[in-house]
Amino acid sequence: MNESNSGNVGAGKVFITMNAFNDMLSHVLRFAGNSLEYNDQVLGFCIGSRDSNNNLKVDRAIPIVHGDVVELGFPEKIHKTLDQIKDEAKLENMEVLGWYHSHPNSKSFFFSDIDKKNHQYFQNEQNPHAFGIVFDHSKLHKGKKFGLEIFRLDDPRKGEKSNTINIDFEIEVPKSLEFYRWVQKLVEKGQMKNPIIIRERLEMNDQAPPDLQEIPMSMDQLEADVAIKYPNIEPVVEGVKKGVQNFSNLVLSNYKSELETWSKEFNDGALLGLNKISGSIAHMNTAIRNGFGKVEKWIELNFKERINEYKERIEGYIKARVDGQEGLKTNVNEVKENLTKEITKNLEESIESITVSIKKDLNETINKLYELSIQDKKIKEKIESSTNQISELSQTVENLSIDVLKGVSALNHPFEINLNTNYDKIIAELESFNNNTADLEELIERLQSIIPDFRNVKK
Repeated sequence: MNESNSGNVGAGKVFITMNAFNDMLSHVLRFAGNSLEYNDQVLGFCIGSRDSNNNLKVDRAIPIVHGDVVELGFPEKIHKTLDQIKDEAKLENMEVLGWYHSHPNSKSFFFSDIDKKNHQYFQNEQNPHAFGIVFDHSKLHKGKKFGLEIFRLDDPRKGEKSNTINIDFEIEVPKSLEFYRWVQKLVEKGQMKNPIIIRERLEMNDQAPPDLQEIPMSMDQLEADVAIKYPNIEPVVEGVKKGVQNFSNLVLSNYKSELETWSKEFNDGALLGLNKISGSIAHMNTAIRNGFGKVEKWIELNFKERINEYKERIEGYIKARVDGQEGLKTNVNEVKENLTKEITKNLEESIESITVSIKKDLNETINKLYELSIQDKKIKEKIESSTNQISELSQTVENLSIDVLKGVSALNHPFEINLNTNYDKIIAELESFNNNTADLEELIERLQSIIPDFRNVKK
């Protein structure tokens, strides 16, 4: 029956004795099972010892409470019980090593946020190796974990934000038939509608006062399925029944004794018999009046105490639920506030990052625009300079053209004068040779060949 869990395993192995395992499992199965209409969570404490290597041995498991209080956190009553058990453990040279609770019909083994908060009462700087056991009766027949896993907080200082780590554990192997007798008894109890397999510490602390416990009741009466809203009223009802029965037996016994005496003495005289009958009847009436008066007084006194007691318990239960709801409301407000702060912080960081990026891009753009404006200015200056140069060059070209034309005109005028002079001379010569046609034609041909050259020179 050895078992070691897998995964991220923390230091400090846990060894669970058979008696401790039996008590824990009995507590779980008392309030969770297929025969029950509703499955409740349970809670209890583990006490034992440790060795030099911080390996923990669980010698005893103490059932404490069940119901909604397990989900809402530890009330003042559980705190006081924990301190009381710590003192009791010291007297036995043991200590509170951790705690156990159940998650009936859950999908997996885990520590909820409330579980982490509760676990901080055990795992702290004084007891860094404290553990928490999580039971689920629906997984008893699945795998080899026997319906449980053991956890410890990775960093208790982080509280509910801390991660959990699995703890290696081992359950003691049965060494006698006592274990199988316990299994048989557990199976038999499990067939009952409201089985009392094991009693819780708070349940025993809230038992009826000693005066009611003097009324004799058998185990069959204790375990009977009486349809009463509050189970602790059963001893009162059974006591009333038993008291009335005893009272009836007493009256009948007195009547029978007196009747026998009257029958015996009837022969001694009718008058004496009548007196005996009258005395017996009077004695019976007195006994009946006194008996019913005592019963009425006892019922009035004890029922009033029980009613007040149940009223206080109901008020305490309602107050615990209200306190739990207030605590839950506070936790929701804290989560809301934390989320608001975190979202605001993320938004501020994002806005700041975007602002820095925009400023950087804007500065780069401004710098580029500035550089472009400088380049544009330089280009304009160059264009203006080029324009001026072109204007100057155009003026220079124009002036040069005028000078060229003047030069050409100056060169052409003497040529024209010379040409005219030569032309006149040729004409004169032609006239002298007017009679000579052949000479004239030759001269004309020569003249025609010279004229194009003159024209080209003029141009």
